[in-house]
Amino acid sequence: MDDNLEQALQLDVRKKLYNTISRNPGLHFRELQRRVGIATGALQYHLDYLAKKHLVRAEKETKFMRYYLVRQDFRETDLMSLLRQESMRKIIVFLMQRRFANNNAISAGVSLSPSTTSWHLDKLSESGYIERWRRGKRTYYKVVDKDRIASLLVGYRRSFLDEVVNNFVEVWEEM
Repeated sequence: MDDNLEQALQLDVRKKLYNTISRNPGLHFRELQRRVGIATGALQYHLDYLAKKHLVRAEKETKFMRYYLVRQDFRETDLMSLLRQESMRKIIVFLMQRRFANNNAISAGVSLSPSTTSWHLDKLSESGYIERWRRGKRTYYKVVDKDRIASLLVGYRRSFLDEVVNNFVEVWEEM
């Protein structure tokens, strides 16, 4: 362990915070607070300290601030940010289990309205994680890099606390 990291993690609360972010990249502030079990002010202080030591970084995503270790791959953090959003995660997992699907099938499969599903699909398509194409009047979607997404879902399975992810991982590992 380098000196900067060792010095920054001398306090048990900082070590717990750092390890929680390491095991659960992309958690937002309130979820970190629940998992680490410290007051808002103390959490903000320790996050700021770890950021000043260049160990943790925060990324603003819509209304949430998500936290990552500085050493984590930026492309991975982008994907983890999407996977941390329940609706996005459900859509991605749904598509991972199929070759492709249209908006109506996805909407029914993840129990979201077609308009909400369409909004999420636009975001996922813009991010490059799913591909879209038209056939006649219908638009279809498929996951671009299934192995990469699966490796993140498998690797961080416990951090999602999600039955959808658990079921997917069980099936994926059997393949």
